[in-house]
Amino acid sequence: MSRSLTAGLLCVLLVVGIAVLQHFTLDKKSLFAPVTTTGSVGEPVVTDDFSLEVVDLEVGSALEATDILGDPIGPVEANGVWVLVRARITASHTTMTNFPAELRMKDGTTYDVPGWFSDSLDRETLSPGLPQEGAFLFEVPLERIDEPALVVTHAPDFNRYLGAQASVALDPVEPRPLDDPLVLLPPEVRTGKDNDASE
Repeated sequence: MSRSLTAGLLCVLLVVGIAVLQHFTLDKKSLFAPVTTTGSVGEPVVTDDFSLEVVDLEVGSALEATDILGDPIGPVEANGVWVLVRARITASHTTMTNFPAELRMKDGTTYDVPGWFSDSLDRETLSPGLPQEGAFLFEVPLERIDEPALVVTHAPDFNRYLGAQASVALDPVEPRPLDDPLVLLPPEVRTGKDNDASE
């Protein structure tokens, strides 16, 4: 009788052990997902590959920018609103050429950077230790903006698996009127608080 009791107890323990292991086993998507570091506006978010600091957020219906030749274009009206996220990003160890950005809403909906503005920060090449300051630009329906976060992922070789990712929760902002367009400026390298080396 003690053998059957022991065998039954072992079976119960085995079933419980399998259930616990299945509960804590990650699916393939979670196993290879980017490694995310979160933060807030105005504070540096430091990942293994880069640091990101969101400096400012602007929302508006019109945008002024420059084309690939540097000639001014605009104002360009949005189908919805433009969301301009001004940020500072610095590569930590290696040159970064592919770091896609997206605007992620509370419900998981994402908006990518449109490809037709050459001054968007995600088009830059980042050298280690040299901060680039510029802006990520998104076109979003106004009614869909709900607790947005800027998400930037280092994707070497266009592969986001286990890539370093920064997610910054953005504060709500009132949109500017149509006659007060946002301005997308070219990114620039920031080497210190003051560019005048003589001081």
